[in-house]
Amino acid sequence: MPEENKTERATPYRRKKLREEGNVAKSIEIATASTILLGTIIIFFLGYTLFERILRLFWNVSLNPFVDASTVFAQFRDSLLPLILPFFVLTILVVILTYIAQFGFIFTLKPIQPKLERLNPFEGFKRIFSLTTLFELLKNSLKVFLLIVVAYLFLRSELGELTEIYSSSLYLSVKNFLIFTFKLIIFIGMIALLIAFLDYAYKRWDYERKIRMSKEEVKEEYKQHEGNPIIKSAIRKRMRQLSKGRMLQEVPKASVVITNPTHTAVALRYDPGRGDKAPVVVAKGKGRVAEKIIEVAIINGVAVVRREALARALYTAVDVGEEIPPKFYRAVAEIIAFVMARRKRIVA
Repeated sequence: MPEENKTERATPYRRKKLREEGNVAKSIEIATASTILLGTIIIFFLGYTLFERILRLFWNVSLNPFVDASTVFAQFRDSLLPLILPFFVLTILVVILTYIAQFGFIFTLKPIQPKLERLNPFEGFKRIFSLTTLFELLKNSLKVFLLIVVAYLFLRSELGELTEIYSSSLYLSVKNFLIFTFKLIIFIGMIALLIAFLDYAYKRWDYERKIRMSKEEVKEEYKQHEGNPIIKSAIRKRMRQLSKGRMLQEVPKASVVITNPTHTAVALRYDPGRGDKAPVVVAKGKGRVAEKIIEVAIINGVAVVRREALARALYTAVDVGEEIPPKFYRAVAEIIAFVMARRKRIVA
């Protein structure tokens, strides 16, 4: 489908599906810049100790050329591993946390699964001349340019300290050079982190652009997951018909039908032998449904009593299958007693 037709924001379902596939907006630059900054800071504080222990290890090995591999490994484990292992662990944690901060926690193997379209040369050419590739080229060019400018300005500002390095003692020269290198890397790392945030902002924008949907796709997705409105309407109509049929089957069992007079009808059943503690509404309706309830009641010999206010109140307050509230006991009891007395007179 043409790109210009995709003008709608992606639906929550589409976003969820893409997320499950590992297709999210992310920037590798943030993880890279953060790792460089962290590594530089750790090396600045632990570099001297690490350098000293490496020299000591090489010195011990050089003094004893017949030392076996197990001894060298034991010295490495005891002297260098306690410094190197936390460095690698922290580096991995920083990478993981930077990605979690961008798109949350996701575990999926779909991005590494082989895809045949990746072998298609035409798709490769499309990627080469895409907007993303152009942005990456401009971004990398800008990054190199900025880093060169920053390094030049930094070296120019620190030129006085650089000249003092050559005129100082060996210890001070090495110390000052390391401090200078540390500040340079930190400064460059901060610039790289700024570029990384700009890269992430673009990746978010480009991601939203790529996952846009057309109006037809939104409608089709709604039909698939929310249901076709026509089908849902037909289902609701059929359910109403079935419910109406079940209600009408209960009307012959009613004790009385209270009407208003044809606009509203409520059929009540009171049969202590069936466990009714109070009259139960077995059917109710308005308009044509009310007319049908009255018709079925007359055919089956169920008394129909006209009580406008009571019919409206019962229709509003009680659902089918529920007992009437106590506030209606007196009025309904009088009607049922009247109906039963009339039946006895007719039988007699």
